[in-house]
Amino acid sequence: MIGNRNIRYLSAVLYMISVVLLGACENNNDDRVPNEGIISLSIMNSDGKEVSEIAGDGEAVIRLLAKIPKNADDTFRKITFKASKGQFLASTSGVYEKTSNYEGIAEAYLKVPLDHGPLFLSAEIGTDSKKYFDEKQLTLLDVGEIIQLEILDKNSNPVTGTVRADGEIVLTLRATVSHNSDAINAIKFSKSDGSFLGLGGDSNIIQITNKVAVIQFKVSKNVGSVYLKAEASSNSNILSSGSVELTRAYADDIIVEPDVLKIDEENSTVIIKTYLVRDTGYVSTGTSAQFDAYQLDKDNIHVPVGRFTGLPGAITNENGVIDGVSFRGDTGNIDFARPIFIKISSRDDDNIKIENIFTLNN
Repeated sequence: MIGNRNIRYLSAVLYMISVVLLGACENNNDDRVPNEGIISLSIMNSDGKEVSEIAGDGEAVIRLLAKIPKNADDTFRKITFKASKGQFLASTSGVYEKTSNYEGIAEAYLKVPLDHGPLFLSAEIGTDSKKYFDEKQLTLLDVGEIIQLEILDKNSNPVTGTVRADGEIVLTLRATVSHNSDAINAIKFSKSDGSFLGLGGDSNIIQITNKVAVIQFKVSKNVGSVYLKAEASSNSNILSSGSVELTRAYADDIIVEPDVLKIDEENSTVIIKTYLVRDTGYVSTGTSAQFDAYQLDKDNIHVPVGRFTGLPGAITNENGVIDGVSFRGDTGNIDFARPIFIKISSRDDDNIKIENIFTLNN
């Protein structure tokens, strides 16, 4: 039977092993040994409350509290804090070292990243031959839409409908940062078409001022959807996107340049250059026009004559010009002694017909 004296002796020995630590574990071959009896880590918010999740807004600061036995050997008093993301306030990296005080306590402050998902944190003590640690996982909560992209018209009103693809209209792209604008610092604007006013390239970086970054965007002459994006210049996962639907900008007038104004049976070809123009801006690329040729009979009724070549491609290029259309009077149904009327027609933005007529052999 073991006496009370022996029991007290054994208890004292066990206590010394668990508190003075480490000496009895030196023969263990593991490099890092988790042992909450040796070191413990706690995570607290700014109110001093222990937490397991926090908003990943890039602004919140958490307090990491590591504790070891207060009578631990000096070899184990330097505590190394590590974080998979974020920035220790007293360090330039995700690692921070602090010597514990006389009570065996050390603390570190970490600013969480602008991110969401798990954040892994740990506190370690020991030497290269033996290390002890405790680690925790903190969940970063998604703070929602960090960047809000607005597409504004010339009156600074949100664009809610379509916009004419006239190559002239200028819209404003405004990105507002709702969280940690100091950390984001700048916005990278990107586009699928059009141009940034006064700037080249498909993307440009604009510095944030008072949580806002602004850039001017000029629409192209191409009909269709234009995709726009504003993202944090330092983190492409933080972004906001939008689009503008560009509808056709039609002509207000038609200008025609035939290469000749007289034809006969031997020289019966007229090359026609047509310009579709607008009062403001430009006609959208790919705008069509219709071509007709006729003579008047004795009752002033239109009689179709001749033929056109190049009609399948009778649409404007990026300069608003229709090239490649020719009239040919080789069909045998033309009286070259009488006027031949060539009519080119199209429609304006209000779907009202516009036209230009020139006369051959007048």
